[in-house]
Amino acid sequence: MVADRWYPSSKTCSSCGVVRAKLALSERTYTCTLCGLVLDRDVNAARNLAALAVTVAGSGSETRNGRGADRKTPLAGPVAVKRQPGTAKAGNTGTVPPQGRTSNHEHTNAS
Repeated sequence: MVADRWYPSSKTCSSCGVVRAKLALSERTYTCTLCGLVLDRDVNAARNLAALAVTVAGSGSETRNGRGADRKTPLAGPVAVKRQPGTAKAGNTGTVPPQGRTSNHEHTNAS
């Protein structure tokens, strides 16, 4: 969710909703003139943004990603399959062979 640049998250009381006309950046404590709430400015803004997110997310039937596009969750991921006993070649550990070799067998050059 992205709030509009001008959304007054810092100037709105997270308790009663009253919006202050001005709030200087130097004011680090928000004090509501209506209900008397006293709260750190950033905590107050965070509460307002959380409430906005709940409102925006609850307005549609589908969840949306940060770009506003539909987000569809896959029903199921890959299914793990157990390998049947006896299907692996003896001596193979499932690791990549050393560089220059294609299997666990040594190659000899016939001269």
